[in-house]
Amino acid sequence: MYTKPLSLEESTQSPAFEKLVDQYHVTLRVFDRGNSGFTSGEILNILTHRDQIQVFLSERSLLSSQQLLHLADLDCYLKKYEVIIATHLDLEAWRQLINPPQTSWWWFLKAPEPRHWWNEYDWLFNTGTLIVLTISASLITDTATRLFAGGIDLGSTLVISGQSLLALLAGGGALTHAGRQAYERILYRLQVNKRYWQEASFAFALILAICLGAIHTALPRFADNANVSGEIHYKNGKLDSARKDFHRAIALKPDFPKAHFNLALVHEDLQQTEEAKAEYQMVVTQKELINCNSANADLCKDLMIWLQAHNNLAELDIIDEEYGEAAPLLRAGLRKLEQQKVMAGPEVKSLQHDLLKNLGWARLNQNFLTESEDLLRQATILEPNTPDSFCMLAKLSDAKKQEEKALTAWRKCLDLANQNPIVLETQPEINQWAALAHERLETKKK
Repeated sequence: MYTKPLSLEESTQSPAFEKLVDQYHVTLRVFDRGNSGFTSGEILNILTHRDQIQVFLSERSLLSSQQLLHLADLDCYLKKYEVIIATHLDLEAWRQLINPPQTSWWWFLKAPEPRHWWNEYDWLFNTGTLIVLTISASLITDTATRLFAGGIDLGSTLVISGQSLLALLAGGGALTHAGRQAYERILYRLQVNKRYWQEASFAFALILAICLGAIHTALPRFADNANVSGEIHYKNGKLDSARKDFHRAIALKPDFPKAHFNLALVHEDLQQTEEAKAEYQMVVTQKELINCNSANADLCKDLMIWLQAHNNLAELDIIDEEYGEAAPLLRAGLRKLEQQKVMAGPEVKSLQHDLLKNLGWARLNQNFLTESEDLLRQATILEPNTPDSFCMLAKLSDAKKQEEKALTAWRKCLDLANQNPIVLETQPEINQWAALAHERLETKKK
């Protein structure tokens, strides 16, 4: 703050410093002529004299308090004319030329800009920027969580790194001092009017949020790729890699029946029955597939997966002796197949056979022998070269004490099983039934 009138009569202890201060004092007197009685050169002369004083101060520190107070008074006098100096001299151009340090405050004097009515809404744009950045941060977090669900890979890392870099640029420009300074320099070079800097920040944050939203919306496509990758690993016997891929696919697209079904197959191969059941259950409870019918065929694209999940889940229930749980699942599958008249082909025929066979198996264990026999005979008609239905009929005939029918069915069961060694190696139930058939037939011979 200016403490006293300008005067040349000051006691000093440093003649060199006093001489510089006196010259500075003389240059400041140009302001006594009024608001227009001086030139840009005279103002520039004042600032350069202040530079010389600063150089002296940086080289010498033994100055009296009286000298420092005198300099402070002159600086206060200079600041009184900040608006005039900033108006008459293009300080920005001179700063770019001489590149003064931030401590040389006299080169950074600014004239207050007239406040436009539009700036009254800056708070609104600043608030909007913070809200949009918060949304962007949430999108990045959710995307990263889903992409890294099955493990870290190069593609996921690049996607998240790119998103995070953009978010840091936008967040740094809005929330940190250094970021704001860098951002303001960019806007200045782009010649954006300072009146619209808040609006520009909001627009950049909004564009960022839109881009992140587009990536987030595209996650189901990444899910398809992850599922395909998992299927390839599964076919090659790489169960752990397949499991990770299916987990990632489900994280990216939770209502993904095919990925849930494939993950259940992996759990079955790993002898993780409860985990497999849980994944199958995720498929059979898909509302879109439950409501699938001829009138809304668009919902039926994963119907075969839904039906196969019913069959596989029911089969696991039968193995666990939960026959009451298995039968409704199999009935639901057969009813849906009956509704879909347009479905045909070897795959559908094989699935219908499996549903009938497993329902017959469940009814046999529930001791509903008449219904079981009817279902199993339907299954043998659909797939006459598949051993398991005949093995079931043999067990049913044994239960009904029909020895000749049982022996005929056991012989058919064993012959068909021996014709397909792969079935014996991959399906434990058929392997067990084939062994039982061999024992029954050998016992009869003896």
